[in-house]
Amino acid sequence: MISTALACALAPMLIGGTVGAQTDAEPSDASETAGQDSTAHDPWADSVLRWPDPLAASQLGTDAVYYWFSRADRRSLLPEPTAQRPLRIWAGGDSMSGGPVYGFRQLVGDDERFRFTEEIVVSSGVVTEWYFDWIGHMADEVAEGPYDVIVLAMGANDKQRFREHPDPVGSEAWSHRYQRRVREIVAAAARPGRLVVWVGLPPLGTDYLADLPGIVNPLAVAATADIAGTVFWDTFATMAVDGNYAQHLGPEHGDRAIRTSDGVHYTLYGGRLLTEPILAEIYRRSG
Repeated sequence: MISTALACALAPMLIGGTVGAQTDAEPSDASETAGQDSTAHDPWADSVLRWPDPLAASQLGTDAVYYWFSRADRRSLLPEPTAQRPLRIWAGGDSMSGGPVYGFRQLVGDDERFRFTEEIVVSSGVVTEWYFDWIGHMADEVAEGPYDVIVLAMGANDKQRFREHPDPVGSEAWSHRYQRRVREIVAAAARPGRLVVWVGLPPLGTDYLADLPGIVNPLAVAATADIAGTVFWDTFATMAVDGNYAQHLGPEHGDRAIRTSDGVHYTLYGGRLLTEPILAEIYRRSG
């Protein structure tokens, strides 16, 4: 059985096309790019690429045994990115996912070792399941796809009550419901041999939304804490100055803006800065 599985693993696992990098212009809104076919390929086109990959479907037993036979270093969560077996990344969420989307376009768009797919659903979120159900979409449309890494970024639209529930934002009942939904979204995406990254909200530069990261980020941390292969990504580490909102990071960055003039979204440069350490984590997880 092992030899059969290993033979299957040698089957070609290529997806045609890559995403081109953008210029360093400030996008006015993530919705401007949401409908574009930036991948130039259909990640579902080849039946070989359905998740899980051949080894995961074999009778190799435990995850540790699976990694021993399927990873170059015999233990890494992710396979090593190569031109023969590109690492497949999916990034999406609400308009805040423009940050990692812009970043991956620039960082791996022309790298034959990666294949990148994006899905921005503007005005969606954790709370607004009546508008767009991320739990159902992740389970039905994304999770079984050929993705080694899933990067989720959302939350800027979540300062509102859940429909048909009167509990105010930040209340115990609201927080419990929010944490549960984040966990269900992430759990739907998680698979052995896959990295799921939940990108926390950065500092927000509007009076109305300023307290939102402090409400939802701890809930997302708790929701993802014990799901194997999942990372909560703290955006404050790269997108804040002394823990506060900043539109620029200073002369060392050429005074280039990292956030758009609305105080919420990322510029292309901000998206690149946000995504560079996420890509470094992907490399680390691939040995």
